[in-house]
Amino acid sequence: MEELELFLASHQEICNVAVLMGNCGFERIEEIFKYTKLNKCYIVCFLAEKDIRPLEDKIRNDASRGLFELPQEFKIVPYYNFQGMEEEWAFCAINSKGEDLIPLLKYHPKYLLGSIVESKISAFRIWENCRKFCEEVNLKTDRVDKQPRMLDWKRDDQPTVELSVIFPVYNVAPYIEKCLKSVTAWEADYIEFIFVSDGSKDESVSIIKKWMGQDARIRLIEKENGGCASARQAGLENANGRYIGFIDPDDFIDINMYHKLLKAAMCGNFDISLCGYNEYYENTGKIKPAADSLWYPYLDGCYDEEKINELITYCRVAIWRGIYRKAFLEKNNIRFYTDIKRFDDLPFKVETFACAKSVVMIPEYLYYYRLEREGQDVAADDERLYVHFDIFEHLNRSIGSMKDQRLIDNLQMCKIQTHRYALSKIKEEYRGEYLRRAREDLNSLCDVGRTYKIANIMLGSEVADEYRKIIVV
Repeated sequence: MEELELFLASHQEICNVAVLMGNCGFERIEEIFKYTKLNKCYIVCFLAEKDIRPLEDKIRNDASRGLFELPQEFKIVPYYNFQGMEEEWAFCAINSKGEDLIPLLKYHPKYLLGSIVESKISAFRIWENCRKFCEEVNLKTDRVDKQPRMLDWKRDDQPTVELSVIFPVYNVAPYIEKCLKSVTAWEADYIEFIFVSDGSKDESVSIIKKWMGQDARIRLIEKENGGCASARQAGLENANGRYIGFIDPDDFIDINMYHKLLKAAMCGNFDISLCGYNEYYENTGKIKPAADSLWYPYLDGCYDEEKINELITYCRVAIWRGIYRKAFLEKNNIRFYTDIKRFDDLPFKVETFACAKSVVMIPEYLYYYRLEREGQDVAADDERLYVHFDIFEHLNRSIGSMKDQRLIDNLQMCKIQTHRYALSKIKEEYRGEYLRRAREDLNSLCDVGRTYKIANIMLGSEVADEYRKIIVV
């Protein structure tokens, strides 16, 4: 039984159906009748009227032989004669072209179901055209020599926000207007922008309030200073979107970034959708694409949990270059640890890749990450780097409690890379204490022999040897 028949069989309230026939035989219509009980069914096709009568007669004859039950009202309608249906109805496409489907949406079906062939008209664009009047969209895209993709969407009782973007704000007045211009340029009405002032003392809040008067999608939360993690968590708790994104407001984006990320996420029901990012150097204006894990199988969408877990090791800490399904975050209790004052995106990255069932990447560099700004956490080279041990205490509990050796191995690789980074930056007077605590941390979940072996396999012999130098007193 195909997805279309399954949907209709499980939604017995759907009694009136119009079927847009694409590249398939009329025996497929008879399959639908075998599994459903409909009051009305109109078959919309590109046949000339003179060719329709013989097909109607064949279907009626097959029904009279008891092969299926024919709807009370059944007829085949030429495409250009179709004018919708009365009462509530479902529009079902079978191997149809998006170009043929969109013009008929003007008749406002309550449900949109079935399958389309891959073309310039995507399932996402079709959804954008019908989201204001459809209750459910269940649309499969058939792709040549690739697995099909399913867009599965249902209207909420409340006004629907598809995407919430959260901005932790603290003294970023010189940069925030550039950020605002880039994010609000996409004028979709199903996105909200949540700015969380974390006790900001400069003009940032005034700038946000000015933009609020121009754009109703902008929301502002003001709170006492508690750190970036507390600001992101406050935004997360107040977000209405089905997907969640994060931006540091001293950064900016390509104006199409969120449109492309949401399209990729919804056309496949992915937990996480990511793009590449650029390093933007404040002092020179130089832009450099960041080398990262934009490769297959992720570029075609990945449902392989082992491959997704490997992103803990191979994917940089850059949570702002993606969006995350809110239901997925809630199901796995993924949040921001508010006791962590910096690098709070590291545990978020690890836990999302540990729990995600599906990830998709798009091969474009659409986020601009500003470097060389005064006061950035990435400039820390002193005892502030000890925060890594607080972070890994949290991850030892959350990842360690899963009792999954594969996840523990990837966490170990993440630890090795994090501690190598810190030891390459930290001032000499803090180095000894960092080394001592790094050894304790690296021994907390996995023995030296296994970690060294896995490091050789996943990170290479050079990194494995550096790990051994850290661990051996």
